[in-house]
Amino acid sequence: MLKTTLLLLSLPLLAQAQTNAPAAHFPLRHTVFAGVQLPLSYSAGYQLQASRRFSARVQGGLIVPPFDRYTLKTLEGFGLDQQLGDAIDRSFRRGSSLSVGVNVHANSPWYAGLFGQYVHLASGAITPAEGLGAYFGRDFSGFGLLASPALVFEMQTNLWLGGLRVGRSFEFSDSRFGLNLEAGLGKIFTSRSQFASNRSLVDALGVTQQLYTDLDHEVDTSLRRHGYLPTLDVLLTYRLAGPR
Repeated sequence: MLKTTLLLLSLPLLAQAQTNAPAAHFPLRHTVFAGVQLPLSYSAGYQLQASRRFSARVQGGLIVPPFDRYTLKTLEGFGLDQQLGDAIDRSFRRGSSLSVGVNVHANSPWYAGLFGQYVHLASGAITPAEGLGAYFGRDFSGFGLLASPALVFEMQTNLWLGGLRVGRSFEFSDSRFGLNLEAGLGKIFTSRSQFASNRSLVDALGVTQQLYTDLDHEVDTSLRRHGYLPTLDVLLTYRLAGPR
């Protein structure tokens, strides 16, 4: 009876001692990953998790066929001008992306976050007919002189996006490897396009410079208005440090 009474009296003291105990230190988690960001690019990056709730990430991507075609078709699905999409698609050469973001982790494998992303696209051999088609929204391919390969343009487009992601991590038992599946939605907030032809004398003309300015404005307006890009990331992860 005496032992039982002493135990009951000591319970509040034990509870208070546990409440005042310092929180366990969370070890830094360094993780690298690689995979695909559909429909945009091959992707790789690094993530640092400094607490149970928050992590930061940097991620790069390489845009090569067929990702360019899938990306353009996705943008066209949201209303991007088809003439512009076709011009970029036929002449696409390469692209790259870089993004940074933060994630909030739940007491589960699920997490959500915000990201900002920069995308660079390079296209070449765009004929005047294709450029005018993107500007006026009409097909000029029937005009032989405008469609001639004797005069072509190169196009460099830079996109800045922001968006949201939701993901789930899967850890392999007794291994530092894992798999992350993420769904994201990005929005193009602004873009910048630069043009140059294979004829320096043509580029020097004032009317050509005005056309380049007008084309940049049209491309930017179209991309900002219709530039939603849903993505699905499939990433193989490897934890460099931190508990498994």
